[in-house]
Order: sequence, then C-alpha cells, then structure tokens
Amino acid sequence: MGQYSISDGAFPAPPKSLFTSRESPAVRFPIQRVEIDWARLQAKRPLVLDTVQAMPAYLLYPEVVGLLAQADNPAQRLVLDLMWSTGARVSEVLALKPTSFVDDGYDFGVILQTLKQKSGRPSKKMLARSAKRYVPIQDRVLKDRIQSFLWAGHFKKTDRIFPMCRQTVNRYIHKLVDRVGGGDVPFNITAHTFRHSFAVHLLLHGRPLKAIGQLLGHRSLKSTEIYTEVLSVDVGHFLDGVAFH
Repeated sequence: MGQYSISDGAFPAPPKSLFTSRESPAVRFPIQRVEIDWARLQAKRPLVLDTVQAMPAYLLYPEVVGLLAQADNPAQRLVLDLMWSTGARVSEVLALKPTSFVDDGYDFGVILQTLKQKSGRPSKKMLARSAKRYVPIQDRVLKDRIQSFLWAGHFKKTDRIFPMCRQTVNRYIHKLVDRVGGGDVPFNITAHTFRHSFAVHLLLHGRPLKAIGQLLGHRSLKSTEIYTEVLSVDVGHFLDGVAFH
C-alpha cells in the first residue's frame, strides 16, 4: 500500500480493482501446540458433572474417535462426523442438502440453518425462518467423505441427504456404545452429546469462547460459558506453594 503524508493531503493510489488480490503475511492461529492429558480429564469429568449445575454430559476426543471407529453405516457415520466436527444439532444435520456444502476454492465448509432442538423433522416454515451460519470443515478426510457421499447419492439440489429422524440417529449411537462395551457409561449418550463434545474439544484447545459460540449458533455468550466449567475442577495448581499448616 502506498504511503502518504497528512500534511500534503495526498491519498494512496486506489487499486485497479476493489477485489484485487494482495500479498499478505502468513498468519496462523497463535496457539500452535496443545498437550492434553485425556486420562486426567476423563477422571475429572464425574466431578464436573456432579458439582456444576446444568453442565451437559460430554465425551472427550478418544471416546468419540472410538465410537466413530465402530460405525459401519456410511450415512449414519457421516451424520455423527458432522455433529462432532461442526457442533451442529442433529436437526441441523438432518436438514442438510447438497447445496449446504460450499467450496470456494480456498475453504470447504457447510452452511447450517440454526434449528433449536425439537422433536420431529423441521418444518418448511421453521427452515425458512431460521438463521444461517457457516462452519468450515478443515479435516481433509471428512471433506473427501462428504464429497464421495454426495457424488454416490446422485441427490437433487432440493433433496435432504439424510432421510432419517433424530430417533434413528440416537438408536444408532446407543448401538455403537454397546459395541464398545459402554454399559458402564454413567450418562446417556445421544446425538446432542456430540454437540457438547465439540464445544468442549475446542475449549480444551484454547479457542476463543466467542468464536465457539458463533460456530454453535448461540445468540448469547452466556450459553457458551457453561462449557468453561470443564476447567473449573482442575485448578489445584493455583494452590501450589500456599502453606496452611
């Protein structure tokens, strides 16, 4: 960009086009590496759920990956993948159409219609009134799986690509839990658990709370703040070096 002096009143020459591409320095997210003790977080979770009112049940990365590895139905697996990787409600995933996915040559992602958790399928009126949000999908394996699924399905633009209901998804999740010997799981795992797990996963990786809320489609940051309670019982280090006796 050209330089100019305030004193001489000169302005820099405008670009040839408003959308002219310009070289920019490479900027990556400040947090480059995060080390997470999953076993410790698993051990702390019962205390979180027992002491924090309204804290939703959540799974941790190794547990979600373990469940996904057992999935043998491509459509059901993709539904779970999308909930886990985008934080979408099951109703939002089940409303997806081929045109919901966007690839602009730079990024690949999905446009979700923000639908509150309700029984049954979303009505046309509900879909028309709902706000939309864009969630990028950075995982190349998931991107390939989505594109292959759309290509093989030969869907029309107006088709819902997952013609199933929420109860079907939940039954499949319970089936996977049983396969991995989840009879001892202290809480019920449902489709909505994947949404909560997505939020907790981003929080553990140090992502900004406001950004997490935007990805989840929360209107108020207060709805997102509940997830910070995952860290509330793991603060023993604050008392390190403080003598009481």
